[in-house]
Amino acid sequence: MKKINATRLARALNVEEDARLCKDIPDEACNVIKGNRRWLILAQIATALAELMTSAKTVLPWLLQAVGAPVWIIGWLVPVRESGSMLPQIVLGAYVRRLPKRKGAWLWGAGLQAACLVLMAAVALMSSGWLAGILLLTLLAVMSLSRGLCSIAAKDVLGKTVPKRERGKVTGAGASWAGGIGLLFGLVLSTLNDIPLWGYALILLAAAVVWALGMLCYWNIAEEAGATEGAVNGWQHALSNLKLVREDAHFARFLLVRTLLLSTALVTPYYVLLARENDTSMQVLGWLVIAQGLAQFVSSWIWGRMADHSARRVMQWAATIASVLGVVVWLHLDWWSGTPWLGYFPVVIFVLSLAHAGVRVGRKTYLVDLAGGNRRTDYVAVSNTLMGILLLVVGAVSMLLALLSNLAVILVFSLLGVIGVWLAQTLPNVQAQIDEES
Repeated sequence: MKKINATRLARALNVEEDARLCKDIPDEACNVIKGNRRWLILAQIATALAELMTSAKTVLPWLLQAVGAPVWIIGWLVPVRESGSMLPQIVLGAYVRRLPKRKGAWLWGAGLQAACLVLMAAVALMSSGWLAGILLLTLLAVMSLSRGLCSIAAKDVLGKTVPKRERGKVTGAGASWAGGIGLLFGLVLSTLNDIPLWGYALILLAAAVVWALGMLCYWNIAEEAGATEGAVNGWQHALSNLKLVREDAHFARFLLVRTLLLSTALVTPYYVLLARENDTSMQVLGWLVIAQGLAQFVSSWIWGRMADHSARRVMQWAATIASVLGVVVWLHLDWWSGTPWLGYFPVVIFVLSLAHAGVRVGRKTYLVDLAGGNRRTDYVAVSNTLMGILLLVVGAVSMLLALLSNLAVILVFSLLGVIGVWLAQTLPNVQAQIDEES
């Protein structure tokens, strides 16, 4: 078997949206300074670890149930987190690109996220019910906006300070190390029976400290001024290119498929809620975190190479896995009134996370290959703008479904995934077309 190269590994592990619509940093503006690579990797480890410790898919739903927040608020966690980090990149990317040095923008974003985590810890200790839920959700929204700012700056700092042939290695190394340390975090949680609210606050404060350590690492990166050209105002670019949805039938169909496959990301908190209803001990949360981390690592070896051959098939296979999983869980727990066994939900989260990683890798690869050449900026602008808005719309729908039951949300999202798989069959295999043209 051929060894998967670092670039493919980095792409598969990367969880950020490429919503910053800028041209590549010119080579003459890239200045390799000794030590930068080490500090970048350490900062990426801190970033990924802090995000795992406060995951909107596993940890935060557990926290919100602990403070007694309504289910409909919990259903907003993933939509707010994802859209909140995507839309700011589209709006702010051009302004950040005009800064001669972008390291400061990243530090501001990281500092805001650390501050939000400290405030979250205070909310967990001092309030409860719907008020705690609203406050935590609001702070998550601010964190998401800040995360978008970090993502904008991080791509350019990496481009300016590390040569092209080394960037994939830096990203892949950071993600891999963070995954390993994240597994240790999950193992620690899995040794606990239950913790009081101050224990949750301690986790949030620990994540804030990790962010602070990441800021310290990023501060030591030597970035020279320059490369302020190439910026595109993503919001204006998207509005001016909305006609693509009408003119390009394949692109419009892809957007519809991508919307339906959002279900693989949005459904995770409802599985976590079911897990907590079955067992409130921290052991379960620990194993959920471990399952999510393992799936993220394993997925890089499964989906990356497959996407290069057929990104459409990757989306279909991954969404099929997520949909079948949801239907099986619904049949077992609702239709047959079954009882979850030991390790039931960690296995479910592992399979779902693996599937969602495939959907993410597949649709990112498909969009890049579908666009091709100079059209990539147009397609990405329109796609991410519409997805950022639709995430909030789908979040509102899931909120209404959650009033029925968590299993109802899981079933509906699974059926939406099935429709997405069916519609994806009508998309052209762009990788095969590229092979034929070459």
